[in-house]
Amino acid sequence: MRHFKSILCPYDFSEFSDEALAYAVKLADADTQITLFNIIELPYLVDPIGFNYYDHKAEEIKEHSEAAMSKKMEEVYQKYPNHQFDIALAVDKDPAVLIIEKQQKDQYELVVMGSHGRKGLERLLMGSVAESVLRGADCPVIIIKHK
Repeated sequence: MRHFKSILCPYDFSEFSDEALAYAVKLADADTQITLFNIIELPYLVDPIGFNYYDHKAEEIKEHSEAAMSKKMEEVYQKYPNHQFDIALAVDKDPAVLIIEKQQKDQYELVVMGSHGRKGLERLLMGSVAESVLRGADCPVIIIKHK
């Protein structure tokens, strides 16, 4: 099996992300760097003339997400003590675009991510982040479907 130096694992605190993380660990060895990548989507309002204003709670949301990722890292280190992890955070952009940009900029060799499995109208309205990453990444992408 191929040795991966770096794996990008988008993480949104869902059971889908936890399952993808478990697969990333299975594909890694002690020398592999696994990065949990959390994207903070801040709320915004659009006024009638088209200007975007971030909600007054934006900074609070960002701080909460950063604290939650730090706590998650403690859990991950306890659960998988023989692996290397780090976290990365990004704010306010299309998650698929940010994942692809991060993968290409830092030259991750593999992306392992969960899929929410949206279908029909929900998929049409919300799109598929996993599908966009699969098409846009310049490395292998493994999409884990939740059991």
